[in-house]
Amino acid sequence: MTQALYFKPSYERLRDRISAIAPALDVVVYDEAGRLWSGGREVLATEIHPEWFWIHSELFFSPHLHDYFRLMLHSKSIKWLHTINTGLDKLPYLELVERGVAVSNNHGQAIAIAEFVFGQLLAHYQNVHDYRAKQQEKVWKHRGFREVQGSHWLLIGFGEIGRALAQRARAFGAEVTAVRRQPDNSGLASAVVTPAELPALLPVADVVVLACASNAETRDLVNDHFLARMKEKSVLINIARGDLVVEQDLRRALDVGRPEFAILDVFNHEPPAADSWVWAHPRVSLTPHTSNAGSGMRARSEATFLENLARAVAGEPLLHQVRRRDIV
Repeated sequence: MTQALYFKPSYERLRDRISAIAPALDVVVYDEAGRLWSGGREVLATEIHPEWFWIHSELFFSPHLHDYFRLMLHSKSIKWLHTINTGLDKLPYLELVERGVAVSNNHGQAIAIAEFVFGQLLAHYQNVHDYRAKQQEKVWKHRGFREVQGSHWLLIGFGEIGRALAQRARAFGAEVTAVRRQPDNSGLASAVVTPAELPALLPVADVVVLACASNAETRDLVNDHFLARMKEKSVLINIARGDLVVEQDLRRALDVGRPEFAILDVFNHEPPAADSWVWAHPRVSLTPHTSNAGSGMRARSEATFLENLARAVAGEPLLHQVRRRDIV
């Protein structure tokens, strides 16, 4: 009989659906106090041998996440981990993959992140802050705003998030160029180019979105050289990882208006220090790593987990199984 170790709040919310898919699964629960329970009694870690693990939102934002990881990393029985994360560089996923553990990740965040990007960009293009300020001042003054129609988007990274962005940008009448290591046949981008071609495209891009993984190739990608090639009045958007951007280089570039504006949801240190320049810079929109927090994200994430659970029970290939090259 296969044994799983699940965080109690996540498991209890989906207990009936998990049981319907895997009625023979022996589930050990890890509760909010850090205790292990099996068959209605508290047990020691040495008494269990779980093969399947699952990280969902309740666990990810609980103080017990690292204890749960410790149990996984010390487990000699682990065979599969499904995680709510899309990016896998911040926690010890690589170690698990290198040990031969099947790790599958979540792409339910793509819709939320794509909508977030458009909300932020439209707010900047239309200067919504000014509208609200004029409303409070009871000032009635007509003015124009910038349209997305006809703009050129450069999407660095073209996984699920990049494709969700491309779909929406094209619906607005924008041209989309995607940058990725592998060819793409989705048809959502006007052109798909390799990272080597990126410098030539920066001078013509109105919107540059960082939607790629953090790895040896992409860390510190946005530096003085990158920023100097960006177009006047362009917008840089980072919903990927903070370490893709050299923040002091970005500050200097914003000070001279190239790019004109930066929409930043991720940072090298989160939260940024109280005296960090990003809080008050007039050309920065700062949000607290919240681009994935859409109202439908949990349901999509859980649907992927349950589909993979059914596949694991049936011995079928998992959705979104991670390879080493996806992390490093």
